[in-house]
Amino acid sequence: MKLANRLIWIIPFLVLSLVSCSHTPLTAQSASTHTIPANLLSTLSASEGERLRWMNMPDVVSFEKGILSVNTAPGTDFFIDPENGSSSASAPFLFYEANGDFVATAVVEPDFSSTWNAVSVMVMLDAVNWIKFAFEYSDATGKSIVSVVTKSLSDDANGVRLPDTDKVWLRVIRKGDLYSMFWSVNGEQFYMARLTRMKSQAIVKVGVEAQSPLKQAATHKIHYFGVEPKTVTNLRTGL
Repeated sequence: MKLANRLIWIIPFLVLSLVSCSHTPLTAQSASTHTIPANLLSTLSASEGERLRWMNMPDVVSFEKGILSVNTAPGTDFFIDPENGSSSASAPFLFYEANGDFVATAVVEPDFSSTWNAVSVMVMLDAVNWIKFAFEYSDATGKSIVSVVTKSLSDDANGVRLPDTDKVWLRVIRKGDLYSMFWSVNGEQFYMARLTRMKSQAIVKVGVEAQSPLKQAATHKIHYFGVEPKTVTNLRTGL
């Protein structure tokens, strides 16, 4: 075969190989665009803070050196099973009542000693309408970013796997009835995980939820939780 003919065959394969090996980087949001508000956890007393309240207060909870440790009992969870309708609403939930748009951020370090153990940023409108955006030990994907949106029944969406990570930043942004969810491993580069719409409601509960759904107790750590009253322009970039 002549050299010219060989090049005609070879060049398309080279182009195809270069295209298939290229990678498009994830679009990241810079944390510098948001003011990091005061840590609401620092307002906690032995039981509750001036602005924070417990739903399902745990038997053992401590706040030392800026870290909130929450001991969750076995079988604690928030979930309305889409397969059979069974419901659980027993996990400790430390919340703040927010009116209007906001950016809620938490730094969480779950105890991953059992499947489905997690710490989440949770937004609750009522008992059957809520969002749980979690760093969870999934039965399917191990340590992962997981989102659960509940509208009478819960869905269950596994996101990115983070097998080598123990602590993450979780962020939920509200703009009217829209909510977007972001995660980060360093507090600087945030990646969008999900965008959803909930029913209209002015005041919602937003906070941190800790769970251990199976038969083993857990001790979860929450390093930071803050809420910034702010209207974000772009819910897909968080900017």
